[in-house]
Amino acid sequence: MTLGTLARQLPALWQDARFRQQLWNGVGILAGLGAGVASYALFHEPLHVRLDRLTIRLPGTQNRLPRQGLRILHISDTHYQGRNWREQAKTESIQRLCRGLEYDLFVHTGDFLHHDNGLPNLMDLLDRLPPPRLGGYAVFGNHDYSRYSHRTLLSQSWQNYCAAIQRNGHEGRRRHRALASVEELVRFGRFFLDTPLDMKRSGRNDVSRLEQVLASRNIHVLHNRFVHLTHHVGRADGVDLYIAGVDDVVEGKPDLRQALGGIPDDAPVLLLSHNPDILVDPESARADVILAGHTHGGQIVLPWLGAAHTQSLHLSRHQVSGYLQRGKTHVYITRGVGEGIPVRLGARPQVTLITLLPE
Repeated sequence: MTLGTLARQLPALWQDARFRQQLWNGVGILAGLGAGVASYALFHEPLHVRLDRLTIRLPGTQNRLPRQGLRILHISDTHYQGRNWREQAKTESIQRLCRGLEYDLFVHTGDFLHHDNGLPNLMDLLDRLPPPRLGGYAVFGNHDYSRYSHRTLLSQSWQNYCAAIQRNGHEGRRRHRALASVEELVRFGRFFLDTPLDMKRSGRNDVSRLEQVLASRNIHVLHNRFVHLTHHVGRADGVDLYIAGVDDVVEGKPDLRQALGGIPDDAPVLLLSHNPDILVDPESARADVILAGHTHGGQIVLPWLGAAHTQSLHLSRHQVSGYLQRGKTHVYITRGVGEGIPVRLGARPQVTLITLLPE
């Protein structure tokens, strides 16, 4: 039956009481399913953090890493902002998962905060974690520096889209004409989903205060610099590893050459970056392992499509979280713990215990 035929028959069908009842039953079922999915995405999945485990084997690192492996607790994108009950629920979930956990390094790859108001909840989380054997390291994310407003998100995205089509040789299109075209709206929708969100900055966070809080807990912020971590070198539990960090690619001043400069070519390197788009920098190939966050795993992941939004310029929908390899470089992108827009579906929040095994 074509849509035209259905449209002509609809008035007659509407006179049938059984048809009307079936139609309303269908609407009710769909509404119920929608409400159920919305409740799950708002109140269940975002609050149930999981602990994942990953083992990465690194050739040429014998006598540089512990024989049993270097264990790293990787956390990212906590996005605490003072939403107490939600953030406390996440903190308690992480505390249960990590109770009694033995590990060597704590790593946080940025977006500790969404707003300075979340600092007390962040401090509570850090204080509830079991201490690492060898210390903690971190980099900042874009939200640690800036606060954003969602109010102009669509209008700003439309302006960016219009600028993009003009750069591609479509200067003749006018705004009202484009909006009148369904095809143009579909193209805009694809652009919106495939492009990092461009939100208006509404304020700045106090990064100096955040850095002081981290330093008081033995968490060192590595922005465009490295540390040479040595511990019991030559022993079975010894460590001889370079840990580097790069500033955020959006709000910071990233300089990967400076971050890695001075590291011997044959030394194992662990690189921390908030945004995985640092992979486009050729210098990133010098790292043996890169840990990143930022994408939240897409937050909403759909069957066949993958992540509804990547928040990355260079990763596909199926690369926005988990493990991937670029040449000799092992890359792990965590889905993170928090979110600015409090919704997750198919992208459950996570913390990860990563073991680097020598070969």
